[in-house]
Amino acid sequence: MSQTTHRRKPDIVFLNIVFCLIVIFIHISSEVVTDMPKGTNFFGIVFSAQKLSSFVVQGFLMLSGVKLFLHKGDGIDFARYYVSRFFRIIVPYVFWATVYYMYFCRMGVYKFSASDLIWHLICGDIWAHFYFIIVLVQFELLAPLWMLLFKRGNAAVHIAFSAIITAICAQYLPSVLTTLFPSMPDFSVSNCFLRYQIYWTAGCLIGKNYEEFRGYLKNNKIMITLTFIICAVLYVFLALATLGHEPVWLELFNILYSMSAILFFYMVSQLFTLGGGSALKPLAPFDRSTYTVYLIHCLMIVLLNNYLTARGILDIPKRFGIRAAVIYAACLLLSYVMQLIRYLVKKIINKPKDREIV
Repeated sequence: MSQTTHRRKPDIVFLNIVFCLIVIFIHISSEVVTDMPKGTNFFGIVFSAQKLSSFVVQGFLMLSGVKLFLHKGDGIDFARYYVSRFFRIIVPYVFWATVYYMYFCRMGVYKFSASDLIWHLICGDIWAHFYFIIVLVQFELLAPLWMLLFKRGNAAVHIAFSAIITAICAQYLPSVLTTLFPSMPDFSVSNCFLRYQIYWTAGCLIGKNYEEFRGYLKNNKIMITLTFIICAVLYVFLALATLGHEPVWLELFNILYSMSAILFFYMVSQLFTLGGGSALKPLAPFDRSTYTVYLIHCLMIVLLNNYLTARGILDIPKRFGIRAAVIYAACLLLSYVMQLIRYLVKKIINKPKDREIV
């Protein structure tokens, strides 16, 4: 979701926008999935849609790998790179995560402590979606390693080892560590970068061989579509069949589905942007604001949920409809306001320079 100084490719713009919209849906629908009676049709539809959306964080990580090699593959100034990452990723994250923390302290969720705040910032668990930032930072910190690894070697070997690492870490890393270190408490692996290694590796290799990858998408549309449909149906069926007692092996099917979904949406992005992506121009401000929208939208949802509860609006489907309309509209409006402010600031900053030239 980070920006670059290069001209953005229309297919990447398309994916950036679509992935962000899907992320918002995941959090808009969370109340339905957690609180709605499980036997209702409404629950089944929203639950299935949310499961089908579960690839999107992996998709964002893949896009970050693509952009790393697409724009930096011929060389990179790591000092400038890390400074850029610090100001574009870490500073906004720390600011907004602190805002969340202060709000939840006021609501009684946390008891304020500077050390507690710092620890939660490092873990990325002040609110559910922040884990992605921690995972992304881990991958970004290791940029020299990825440059060293993926500029040489065989792509098939990289993918094979990455797939094995992802499968092991997604399923068994906590068990392995608690077996080796019995005193270690069980923990979540959601913010461990190794769990997502296959997606980052795929992104880096795609960025390195971008035109070849686009050719593959163009020549295999039917196979990619059929694979996506089969994996989607299988994953939703298994998720519904194991509802309430999700087995550890379901994670393997999540990996399978996520890879098929990312490939499918990348193929769709090629078809949608055949004409250069002119249809995406009205959404350019949203594309440039997706990282900020990602950081803020969950706080919007919490505030709106509290407002609906205070107004006595407790019907879950009705709350879902209101939440979808308000949050999507607010996120789009926020992106346009942000771009207007940036435009005005740049205009003010550049004004003295224009006078000097005159």
